[in-house]
Amino acid sequence: MPVLSEDSGLHETLALLTSQLRPDSNHKEEMGFLRDVFSEKSLSYLMKIHEKLRHYERQSPTPVLHSAAGLVEDVIEELQTAPVNNEEKELLQLLSTPHLRAMLVVHDTVAQKNFDPVLPPLPDNFDDDFDEESVKIVRLVKNKEPLGATIRRDEHTGAVIVARIMRGGAADRSGLVHVGDELREVNGIAVLHKRPEEISQILAQSQGSIILKIIPAIKEEDRLKDSKVFMRALFCYNPKEDRAIPCQEAGLPFKKQHILEVVSQDDPTWWQAKRVGDTNLRAGLIPSKQFQERRLSYRRTVGTLQNPKTVKKPL
Repeated sequence: MPVLSEDSGLHETLALLTSQLRPDSNHKEEMGFLRDVFSEKSLSYLMKIHEKLRHYERQSPTPVLHSAAGLVEDVIEELQTAPVNNEEKELLQLLSTPHLRAMLVVHDTVAQKNFDPVLPPLPDNFDDDFDEESVKIVRLVKNKEPLGATIRRDEHTGAVIVARIMRGGAADRSGLVHVGDELREVNGIAVLHKRPEEISQILAQSQGSIILKIIPAIKEEDRLKDSKVFMRALFCYNPKEDRAIPCQEAGLPFKKQHILEVVSQDDPTWWQAKRVGDTNLRAGLIPSKQFQERRLSYRRTVGTLQNPKTVKKPL
């Protein structure tokens, strides 16, 4: 059996393993699978790249200069302030090209090792009582749009819980906030003893960067799945006039004959929908078909509805 030397690379080891595979009547499928895997060119290329990187790492290269871009600026300034010959003029043109200057900036960034992402600082009053893994600091960026989430107060614990995530909103796009998460702080303001209306006001008034302190749910809900349920509205709806909606700002107004795409029916009372053809990709709350029919039935019972009609029907 061939012996590998200390200098043998991974791709050589891989080739040797492939050559040593022998047919085995008891494990034909397994041997065939291994042979196919080891024979993949892409795997061989990955091994070679790995070896190059390890070799480069063992050399421990150190930059000769940490500010090459600044040095080039000084050279350009020196050449521009004095008479130059043809060679110096060519050097000046070369150093002035944007591609070379961009490459030198990248060189300095790597040499100074300041290419790590800049993370937001933790709040000064960070609560150390919580387990390190149980608290999540989330930073969201929003403009004048709503955050795209509604909250509720847990009846048993009094905690502020994320009740729903609106499709297409800032919270949904981030993928960092989930239904069932417990909200503890908004921009350093504790919300444990505040009413949901006060918290919604704080979120609505916050612009730009919003830092949330969240205790993740024990079991985070799965992402909402796309739905292709379309309905034609047979009545007009204005969430600002609906006192039953959990969050008027999250409501979706629509008019009769509008086509709505229902993207979530997880809540039996309040669905999430978008107006077809609307440029706004964020979904809004609408009353579910069953809930609206119950309301109409009640109004007919008390005599406040004169001409009842079916609410909406699937197309």
